[in-house]
Amino acid sequence: MTSAASAGQAQASPQATRSSASAGQAQPSSQTTGSTAAAGQASAPAGPSAPAPDHFGLALYYQRVGDYDNALAQYRLLLERSDASAEVHNNLGLLYQDRGDLDAATRQFQRAIAISPRYVKAHNNLGVAHLRAGRFDQAAAELRVALVDDPRNVESLVNLALVQRAAGQIVQARELLQRAVAVDPQHAGSHYNLAVVADESGNAGLAITHYRTFLRLGAVAHPDLAVRVRTRLAALEAV
Repeated sequence: MTSAASAGQAQASPQATRSSASAGQAQPSSQTTGSTAAAGQASAPAGPSAPAPDHFGLALYYQRVGDYDNALAQYRLLLERSDASAEVHNNLGLLYQDRGDLDAATRQFQRAIAISPRYVKAHNNLGVAHLRAGRFDQAAAELRVALVDDPRNVESLVNLALVQRAAGQIVQARELLQRAVAVDPQHAGSHYNLAVVADESGNAGLAITHYRTFLRLGAVAHPDLAVRVRTRLAALEAV
């Protein structure tokens, strides 16, 4: 079957360097860094006794709720203090990537890696940026670096599978996705992408199995994708 016949394009996963601010696991997987408990400090009163603003926490909060301008302002304040935070550059890269500015995102991920060469999340995110820009060789190289340091990184396994799929290496893509499922059987994005690969290869039975698993695990988090999956699943089951 062609890709048009499946539920949709296989999607990669960016990883944010904070615990819960990833861009969504049914897409290329990016990763942000930091804690998530920062919103309350935005309203701290000014004055000598007021706590210092938590710019990093505020940036994460604004990024999580989709307030690009305020998130960008907080990250810039952090960089004015110090340009040496790999986490800030990684998260800023995700902010640019979400706005579609892949060149600016790439520069920020590269800066994060220059500061911290073994920063797995930044390598993953740089791989995603290259993947989205169609630079498949560079994407594969970054994702393999991430997997050397963290062989069980599910997002990097999924993203490398997408690179292999784009290069026509379907067997390798399937093997990587199977590894991802073995590491985390509850990872909705792995099941979705396995379903797409099976669907495009004409393996309706396997596609149905993984589409159903995706719906069980990921329908709430990815409602728009779930609608397309249900439509495709109904077509497959009707045959």
